[in-house]
This record gives sequence, C-alpha cells and structure tokens, in this order.
Amino acid sequence: MKKQSSRFLNLFVQACIVLGMLAGIALIVEIYMIEMPIVRDFFAQEGKPLLFATLSGIIATLCIAGGEFIAFTLFCMMNTLHVDPFVQKNVNALRRMGIAALVVALLGLSTMLLHPVPLAVIAALPVAMCGLFSLVLSRVFAQAVAYKLENDLTV
Repeated sequence: MKKQSSRFLNLFVQACIVLGMLAGIALIVEIYMIEMPIVRDFFAQEGKPLLFATLSGIIATLCIAGGEFIAFTLFCMMNTLHVDPFVQKNVNALRRMGIAALVVALLGLSTMLLHPVPLAVIAALPVAMCGLFSLVLSRVFAQAVAYKLENDLTV
C-alpha cells in the first residue's frame, strides 16, 4: 500500500510540474501579446526610454525560462526516486536548480533598476531562499553519495 501511495504522489507531483511548465509557456505568450503594450505605454508615460520596456520583457522571459529549467530538472530528478535518489546526477541537478533560482532572484531584483517596485524584493527573497536550500541539499546529497560509494566498496 505504501509503495502505491508513493507512486501516486510521484505521478501527482510530476503532473503538477508539467501543468506548471505549460502555464509558464502560456505566461510568456500572455506577456508579449497582452502585457508588453501596456508596459510600453506605462514607461512612455513615465518618460522613460522604450528600452526599459524591452528589458522588462526580456527579464520576465528569463525569469520564466529559469523556472521552466528548474521544473524540468526536478521532473527528471523525480524519475530517479523509485530506484536510487542518492546519485551524482541528482547532486548536480540540485546544484543547477539552486544556481538557477539565485539567478532568477537576481533578475527579479534587477527590475528595481527599471522601475522601483518593492514587491520585486518581496518576490525575490523566497526564490533566493529556495536557491540556497537547493544548494545546501545538494551538499547533503553529495555526502550521501560519498557514504553510499564507501559502503558499496566495503561490502
């Protein structure tokens, strides 16, 4: 029973990841089709150059792409849970996800240079914390991999 509920949970999480990735793609389309004309008008009314609107669109796209990368990496990592999660591949995946989250947080903070919005700081902090958590977890996984390899050699 426990194995079946664990399998169901993994499938549910993977389905949520796929839905989130599809939502991210839809969000990119929505940004360029609907939001960018509004953003261009806003920056024009503020007397700021058109480049600011373009940069904000690029930053938004890069943030979403970072989220898509993290989601895809997590999806791939979920496939190892039923076999052996403590492998070097997962250590590298956790490290890449952590770095990507920190980059996304920095990109989010960079919007403050275009137009100061305190919400950017509030939104960037949890993303940065997730990135740090992922980096710490990658170190824990690295230790587990080292112990596992040592144990495999002694048996």
